[in-house]
Amino acid sequence: MTESSLVPCIALHDATPLATIRDAPEGTRFAAARHPGADVCDALAERSRRSAFALQLSHGGCALLADARIAAKLESLALSGADLDRLALPPQLRSLRLSGGSGSLRALLPLPLEILAIDRGAFDTAPLVEHATLAALSVANLPAEALAIGPHLRAIRTTGVPLRTLERFRSGSALERVECSRCDALESIEALAALPMLRELALEGCWRLDLQATIVFLRTLPLQALRIDIGGRRKNVEVDKRLKLARLTPFPTPESVRHLRQDGLRHRLGAETLGNDAA
Repeated sequence: MTESSLVPCIALHDATPLATIRDAPEGTRFAAARHPGADVCDALAERSRRSAFALQLSHGGCALLADARIAAKLESLALSGADLDRLALPPQLRSLRLSGGSGSLRALLPLPLEILAIDRGAFDTAPLVEHATLAALSVANLPAEALAIGPHLRAIRTTGVPLRTLERFRSGSALERVECSRCDALESIEALAALPMLRELALEGCWRLDLQATIVFLRTLPLQALRIDIGGRRKNVEVDKRLKLARLTPFPTPESVRHLRQDGLRHRLGAETLGNDAA
């Protein structure tokens, strides 16, 4: 069970009890697929004045972002099929999940964004290279050409991105954590040697990597934690035994209630790694 599955989620519609909205605990996620009535919006606006909360929006529910009372305090948001070029994003947004959709990610540059997860969609991450506060980026099911790594990024996770090498990661001079999963095209990870801050690594479903060569190379890196699956249980156990590294903790996600606290992700990263923060 993941941490995000433990976070309460309340569906917003005209029949939702107003007291349920107003009395929802800190960190609650509210989901909407259409714009609810005025009473529900008023209750959510009242709830937003007390503490942080998250919204999960799709279709007509995205219209909630036009309500300044709600958008002003919103720190965590999940959007499905949204066109970013047609939305006014909340000014205090710190974590965002995009599932499908389109539009330029340049709209994210003015936001104090710390965690971003993208799954599918017509997105190019090149504008994010300029983002000053983005610390953790998770990208799934995008073409390799859509992936760009900025100098401020602390953690990157790719899932189903057909990378043959990790040359694109060389620009991530601040990267402390790298995860690649479902990448059966990956043939070389030698570019990781160019990352001076790298301490945590996950390689899963990277079947083309040679076991012995991978072990030899990983021994040259200053790693502290590892999760690996590159060719069956026996091979994975052999890597673990020979490298003797700590088990990698979960990757930070926009849904994590811990990322809604006032101290913020980047503040805590001053003393801890991203992996430890997500534990």
